[in-house]
Amino acid sequence: MANLSIALGFAVLLLAGHAGGAHVQRPRVAQADSAYTPARGGAERKAILDAVRAHRRRFDSRPVTFVVRHLRVQRGWAWLAVQPQSPDGRSRYEGEDALLRRRSGRWAVVEVMPAFGEREGTALEEDCAWFQDLRRRFPALPPAILPAEGRRPCAAHHRH
Repeated sequence: MANLSIALGFAVLLLAGHAGGAHVQRPRVAQADSAYTPARGGAERKAILDAVRAHRRRFDSRPVTFVVRHLRVQRGWAWLAVQPQSPDGRSRYEGEDALLRRRSGRWAVVEVMPAFGEREGTALEEDCAWFQDLRRRFPALPPAILPAEGRRPCAAHHRH
């Protein structure tokens, strides 16, 4: 019985990520199922930003750099909120929020959140309704990549 307790104790230490006081690295695959933010300068972050830049060029050919406000990735999905600006930083343009999907190794924009001026109602009501519809249309979309307002349930509207 004592040997079983020792073996179980050792297994618990291994599962907790420690063995003999040394930290055991978790495999990168384990993180693929958790939402994460790709590192600055990394290939994945660059590929996501390049996909948004290519999508943007369809309606605005000005060169831009992006100030990233939110970027989360999980299971081949990404949510990005950026503030486009001119390469010299002097001109700033309207913020953009987009849902991207990676298929066959390439990122592509699948949905862009309409700008506030293009929506009706208050920002909170419209954001909630828009995200609710987005989650309905893309049921595989991991909620953990969305900004806080995209994960909240909508407030019930009471009509008299």
